[in-house]
Amino acid sequence: MSKFSGPADIYNELIEDVPEDEEWLLGLVAFGVIEEQKIEWMQHHAENNGGLPSDEEIKTWYLQQPSGVILRAKDTARARLTSYAQDAISIYMADFEKEIVDGIIVEEIREIKKFWPQFGVNLAGGFTSAILFAALLTLIAFFVFNDTSPVDIGAQLGRHSEESNHD
Repeated sequence: MSKFSGPADIYNELIEDVPEDEEWLLGLVAFGVIEEQKIEWMQHHAENNGGLPSDEEIKTWYLQQPSGVILRAKDTARARLTSYAQDAISIYMADFEKEIVDGIIVEEIREIKKFWPQFGVNLAGGFTSAILFAALLTLIAFFVFNDTSPVDIGAQLGRHSEESNHD
């Protein structure tokens, strides 16, 4: 279709009659691009001619549009959608990065908060282990320095039991 009598013809060309391999959103944005061009033309006409164009002048504007207007509008729409998508991805990635960094920082703070109670438990366990080890060493040292052999202990126990029996 090379001649357009109004916005309905352009709408049909860009949105209604699109091939299946084209995205309808591209056609919708392209339609918006053409309508934006019409509004700019209408504003220019109003500034230079003292008023908005008549319905007949608007229809003539549509009829004067070359067949390449559709291709240019699609290219402009594709560029705008690509730019929008890149901006949206950049914003999403920045937010995602911020969430990750904030999550790592919060997790590190939580780990620090977990450190002190665990440090106290470890300190108490180490202190208790040191006391038990010192008590064990003291007991061993007592037996070693007193040179008490099992035979001597048995002999002394035997003497005490004999003394008890004689009384």
